[in-house]
Amino acid sequence: MASPMRSLLTDPARYLQSFRLFLTNSTEHQCMREFVERQLPAEIASIGNGKSTINILSVGGGAGEIDLLILSKVQARYPGVTINNDVIEPSADQISKYKERVAETSSLENVKFTWHEETAYEYESRMNAEKKSKKWDFIHMIQLLVLSVKLPLYFQVY
Repeated sequence: MASPMRSLLTDPARYLQSFRLFLTNSTEHQCMREFVERQLPAEIASIGNGKSTINILSVGGGAGEIDLLILSKVQARYPGVTINNDVIEPSADQISKYKERVAETSSLENVKFTWHEETAYEYESRMNAEKKSKKWDFIHMIQLLVLSVKLPLYFQVY
């Protein structure tokens, strides 16, 4: 018998509606802001010492609200360092909103964005097919609906 539950993976509009409902009824953003203010500075203290470039991967970056807070903390810790921020986000609407936020934020001159409109699985498959790998200094999956996760080999953190 088929499951009566529809998959959010096959219906991006339903996923977005569900996620917005979740945000409305949760303290997720408040908790993430508290984490970014209280604990993230200690976490990023070791990622960029002596580096001229920091590579950050955002998996499920959404509209960028939390991502931009994280980037501001990294910039504060490593002023003048170039930050390569790759964003994996399957929703074109969310990427568009993220790009709008970036355009409205004047302090991102050291940050270079690369946008990947695809799921983490699609990104992994593409990277494997292209036999590409990249080393990341910091990976975060803040606003991500996790249905099944395995840490793929291409997520190399150094």
